[in-house]
Amino acid sequence: MDAMSSYTHMRSHITPIPTPQIVRISTSVLVGGAVAVLTTSLAPGVKFGVMAAALAVALIIPLAHPYRNQMKMYRAQNNISMLPTIGQMIPLFLTWLALMLAPLLDGAALWLSILVWLVVTGWIFLTFPHVDGSRALAFVEKPRNT
Repeated sequence: MDAMSSYTHMRSHITPIPTPQIVRISTSVLVGGAVAVLTTSLAPGVKFGVMAAALAVALIIPLAHPYRNQMKMYRAQNNISMLPTIGQMIPLFLTWLALMLAPLLDGAALWLSILVWLVVTGWIFLTFPHVDGSRALAFVEKPRNT
């Protein structure tokens, strides 16, 4: 199987409970902002306060949204474990690394802080369905009707 047919096969699986766009966008913007604020010249207490608040809200938004209950019910109906997989964690490791390295750019120019925000926001937006587990639901094997 060549690369294009593998990609087409992967894309043919439809996510039964897609991540709502408002959740995906708001969480992405908040995580991007949390990383980007660490590159500014604000006082350290302000930077880390803003970062902590943004990350807390970014965690609360998807956990409080009703689609999480739909995902729990779908997982229970299809006997799928609720435990996170390594595939869900890898994008978070890269985000954690960005959080740890961002202070090295302390006092960066505004354009660099905006660039960091855009890159991290884009990364989270692209990987969010994999992190929250909604994309994995597309690959659940349905029992065959015989």
